[in-house]
Amino acid sequence: MSLNVLIAEDLEYLRSYVSKILQKEGYRTLEASSGEACLKILGENSIDLILLDLNLGDMDGRDIIRILRRQYNDIPIMVVSNFTEIDIKVKAFDLGCDDYLTKPFYKKELLARIRRLCARTSPAAESKPAVKKLELGPFLVDYANFRVFKNGSEIHMNRKLLDLFTYFVSHPEQVLTRELILDNIWKGQDFPSENSLTVHIHMLRDLIEDDPKKPVYLKTKRGAGYIFKV
Repeated sequence: MSLNVLIAEDLEYLRSYVSKILQKEGYRTLEASSGEACLKILGENSIDLILLDLNLGDMDGRDIIRILRRQYNDIPIMVVSNFTEIDIKVKAFDLGCDDYLTKPFYKKELLARIRRLCARTSPAAESKPAVKKLELGPFLVDYANFRVFKNGSEIHMNRKLLDLFTYFVSHPEQVLTRELILDNIWKGQDFPSENSLTVHIHMLRDLIEDDPKKPVYLKTKRGAGYIFKV
């Protein structure tokens, strides 16, 4: 399965160079030239790995790591930076990056590190469901490729929203409590705020509902939780 790699780098020639290297190895790549673009892409796509420069112009890369670790704790981050100071490297690891590669780098080393990170953190291969595809009402969930379609059109989701949606469609017509959802989707991780689940529910409705203000599929059961209806 091709994995989605987000390359967050302000230098266009370097983004293009890394993108071409990865595409030749079978990866799908998305490119961001700024911190704002990086976060926007993450909110709209399912990303398997982030290659992050620490100097993106509009944002300090360390601030981006903080945000990513609050909102997308399961996505591996490899810092690719020309900062070689040990204190900067230690700070990046303390904030939550998974690997640190200094520029300039060898292509073989970059690919080896990416393979290691993706093998270690790829989406639960052991627990991949036996069912490869599930059709429910207008929705089609392609578990093998981690894609969702509604009436034949693909809905692009980040990893957390994808996990949340597949959890709902795996339990249709069942009232799921907030505690149960948090235990299964966040698995004890810290979230951005106590309203994290509410925010993600709103984001999911924006993607799957014709009118998010009048949800037809993902309904709230006041005082109980949420139910996915078809």
